Amino acid sequence: MDSIAVSMWMLSVRKVLPVVVLVVGLLWPAVSLAAGPVYLVHDEAEPMEVLAGALRAVGHPTFVDEQAAFADRLRETTPEAVFMYVHGDVEPGVEIDLINYAAKGGRLIILHHGIASAKVRSRRWLPFAGIAILPRDHPTHPWRVLRGNVRVVNLQPGHYVTTHNIDYPETILYRPSDEPSTAQSLDGFTLADTEMFLNQHLTDGRRKTVLLGAQVEVDGETFAQDRAGWLMPAWQGHVFYFQQGHRAADYQNSTFVQILLNAVSWKP
Repeated sequence: MDSIAVSMWMLSVRKVLPVVVLVVGLLWPAVSLAAGPVYLVHDEAEPMEVLAGALRAVGHPTFVDEQAAFADRLRETTPEAVFMYVHGDVEPGVEIDLINYAAKGGRLIILHHGIASAKVRSRRWLPFAGIAILPRDHPTHPWRVLRGNVRVVNLQPGHYVTTHNIDYPETILYRPSDEPSTAQSLDGFTLADTEMFLNQHLTDGRRKTVLLGAQVEVDGETFAQDRAGWLMPAWQGHVFYFQQGHRAADYQNSTFVQILLNAVSWKP
């Protein structure tokens, strides 16, 4: 290429480049802010419909399915996140689909009774979650469901999931269940007239990052455990568990909802 041709080429680049930069600059925010689809699989629709509304409000295409429809939908595309809210038995095919989804890089967010006594009947589910549930008549640490005003506290104040866009409405005196421990004043919130589980036993050492603790008072006695929210790696993906969410009203609590939104948007 001779000097005249080079000069003409450089002149054309100077004219075109600002236009290209302008177009990319205009398109980039739309691309970076685009929210991926989120699937919610359940066997009780009302709470998940409330959560779906919050997800759609921040731009996520959201699909709420029972187990059979979910299995079909998961074959069509890979969602940004999957919420699992199955109270009863997990269908074996769905169980495998959820585990495989997380293993291949997905973000699986298990809610409330997604880890509860009914899951003892699922061969793979509790081992996958790193949880053991002992019988209700176990002599030392039986499975229990406690009902009342559940106070949830932030045990990871430096973590994105528990802090991003969150202004906790309360300061709660909480004594962590990981003994020895002392009572501490921690940021938190209260979910009224709901459920808390006692004695979800961890079976995977320190693999989990515990995010939230919870306590409830029943018949004058306070029960607390550091099991209200956690995060763990699962091969190429990640699994969250949040023990809250028994009632549809729980998903109308702005603090809890923001924690769930943060679990979707968190970057490892």
